[in-house]
Amino acid sequence: MKALLLTLALAALFPVQSIAWTGKDEAAIERSTLAIANRLSRQTAIIGRTGVLDTRVAVFINQDGHLLAPFIPSIDGEDAPYLLYQPDGSRVQLTTVVEKPKRFVALLKLENPPSDLEPVRVAKIIDHTVVLPTLAPIASVGERVGLSVDHLEFSPMENAKAVRLDATFSQTGTPVFDLSGALVATTLAPRESNTAALMISYLIAELPELAGHIADETISELPELPQAFELTLEETKENTTSPLTDDRQRFLQSTHPSPLPCVLVSNVDSQATHSAIGTIVRSDGLILTKASELGSNLRVRYGGRNYPAVLLSTDEKTDLALVGIDETNMPAVRWSTGLPKAGATLASPILLQESTDEMVSEPASYVGTFSYVSKEGTPTVHDTSQVTSLGLTTEQLDSGVTIAAIKADTPAYESGLSPGDIIASINDTIIASRSDLTALLNRSEVGQKVTLKVKRADEPQEFIVELISPNLIPPTTGIKVETGIPMIPSVRRAPFPDVIVHTVPLNAWDCGSPLFDLQGRAIGLNIAALSPARTIALQPAEVRAALGRLLTKTRAF
Repeated sequence: MKALLLTLALAALFPVQSIAWTGKDEAAIERSTLAIANRLSRQTAIIGRTGVLDTRVAVFINQDGHLLAPFIPSIDGEDAPYLLYQPDGSRVQLTTVVEKPKRFVALLKLENPPSDLEPVRVAKIIDHTVVLPTLAPIASVGERVGLSVDHLEFSPMENAKAVRLDATFSQTGTPVFDLSGALVATTLAPRESNTAALMISYLIAELPELAGHIADETISELPELPQAFELTLEETKENTTSPLTDDRQRFLQSTHPSPLPCVLVSNVDSQATHSAIGTIVRSDGLILTKASELGSNLRVRYGGRNYPAVLLSTDEKTDLALVGIDETNMPAVRWSTGLPKAGATLASPILLQESTDEMVSEPASYVGTFSYVSKEGTPTVHDTSQVTSLGLTTEQLDSGVTIAAIKADTPAYESGLSPGDIIASINDTIIASRSDLTALLNRSEVGQKVTLKVKRADEPQEFIVELISPNLIPPTTGIKVETGIPMIPSVRRAPFPDVIVHTVPLNAWDCGSPLFDLQGRAIGLNIAALSPARTIALQPAEVRAALGRLLTKTRAF
């Protein structure tokens, strides 16, 4: 919220010219994202690294199976293998050709690539609207790569090596496509209000190993869209947002139903961000919103007025709450009966709250694309990957891989192993480094019994240990916070029924809002913000079913 207010203040001091975004422009973008989404499964792969929870998007750059991938640091600096995750959750080990940590990329190879893969073209940046393939930090089995459309903050300077994207992406090394689907850049470290991306030509120049595996740059045929303004060097330092983003969001807002079937639901005597958006489901003052964001004393802001609100009932399955206010003739939402195709443009109304007693709301809209429907109870790739653990912590000493600590209540603890033991071999495989240990565990399965040969005070000893699942605990938000938190995720992010996955970038307090397509049809209700480019929404059928359950429990007000 502070960043938002700072942006508004700077915008007042340094006004940016307006660009007229039109329906023709938006239709051109949607045609492009639909076409790119149709090819994504053949051009991209979901990758990770042994022992690391992060999952990322890599792109195939040739028919031989070479992948340009984000660099993922290993857990302890050792040479742990990269993994490619199949749609069923199984893993294929990748060959690491070269890593470039300072540029956040790695060149990998899949030794037996599928016959239907479709390598990406590479091209020069000639347009100011780009597309980024995105993924949740911890992917689910069968998860599909999503798409986020972004814009350059300003026209690149002559001979610039990098461009500045408008959004803040927490994932470095993300490929950047133009609207033809050609690879034009990869993201660098995010900043507080934007993200830099290194142009592909300069990445190739800094990574000679890449040059022999990637096609020459081409010129893309792109739709004619508005371009960002050219700014002086001094103006670029003060610029905080792209006029393309602002005008596109304003256009998307104009496609929503009018009047908007939304209210701001706030917790009285709390900070402005302790709120949610409510979707009006009946004209006589009935509103649905996200239950886990609510307190006991509620207020609704609608039509410029504040209303005392009553929490009527909640639904545990969907995390929806039914709220009532004393008002009539409110615009009730109209739900769509179908879902769009992957890559279709979606938008959600946002009520930007100022930190005042009146909780003044300012409507806006954020935009993203439809990804897919995620089935209830789908596990993450790490739930099914059979990554294994001995249940102990090791140190790499000059004398060898040494047991530093053993987790209590594990087979290793009960086997008789002791801190200080030096691991010589496992199942007769010599363990000379932690990378040897990581590689062996990667090939093993949970429940498998292995024979450890160790040295204890220079005396050889042998122990049988059953392998267990590792204690891989993801960050609370699934977001790395070293560079600042780009968004605030919902407290409750699971479990839910089958949900719509999309890339409209929401915060926790934006949930409860309807999700609209370009025709203004409500295709879902946003129920949880997961990551900067991952939000989930309840389908209309689930919303109607939940409303039926809520009405049976409703008390009079």
